[in-house]
Amino acid sequence: MKTIDKLLVSLALGLLLLLGAAFHVEGQNDAPSIIRLVDEKNRVDSSRMELTMLVYPYAGNEKDVREYQVQSLARGEESSHMVFVNPRSIKGLSILSIDEDQWVFFPSTGRVRKIAGKSKEKSVEGVGGDFSYEDLGGGSWEQKYAFAILADRRDEWVLSGTPLEESAYSRIEITIDKKRLLATRVDYYKEGRSELYKQLVMSEVKNMGGREIPTRIEMRNLESRSKTVVITHSAAYDVPIDEKYFNPTRFYR
Repeated sequence: MKTIDKLLVSLALGLLLLLGAAFHVEGQNDAPSIIRLVDEKNRVDSSRMELTMLVYPYAGNEKDVREYQVQSLARGEESSHMVFVNPRSIKGLSILSIDEDQWVFFPSTGRVRKIAGKSKEKSVEGVGGDFSYEDLGGGSWEQKYAFAILADRRDEWVLSGTPLEESAYSRIEITIDKKRLLATRVDYYKEGRSELYKQLVMSEVKNMGGREIPTRIEMRNLESRSKTVVITHSAAYDVPIDEKYFNPTRFYR
């Protein structure tokens, strides 16, 4: 075969591969396949992040705000460890999540509290804000919810999810960017209420640690009219993390 023929064949094969990859995403017509793609795109072995958390008791007043600096460590989708490093009044407060179990360590008293059942609906003690313990827990979307397609638009999907386990929410609606395979918004609903309870908005997508991530995450509570904003300053992925950070017995020493 002549060189030019070989080149044409290579180009044709490359085009077919690209078309096949595009069809793999755009051609999905069932919710489980879509959410699995999203989970797979965002799955990492480990991560380390530096965050700022801004808590606004009233969303309409930007001047009334409490600011916290947080270090976040995670291992897969099952384990995460958040440590508050500022302000001094709560420095060292830690939240450890392993599968469905969560522990909170309060450095001022040395007390450890295991979070279970209805307590997961509450916000972090000593911090407040609009993220509940359940929101901060681990697990993939596919593990936590059964999804159905609500809308299939040109640039996005909207999926409706019902919890597969005990949850503070009766259902969620998640909007997914088709091109990036990133969630851009999550609407949360509670049992016996038709109106929206909370809304999570993810924006300002940037490349950090070699991955595209939303660097601004805003949780709005429509009931209390408050909001909490989490800003990511740095992120590293698939890095070694000491096993001790995911061992709950270290809090009891």
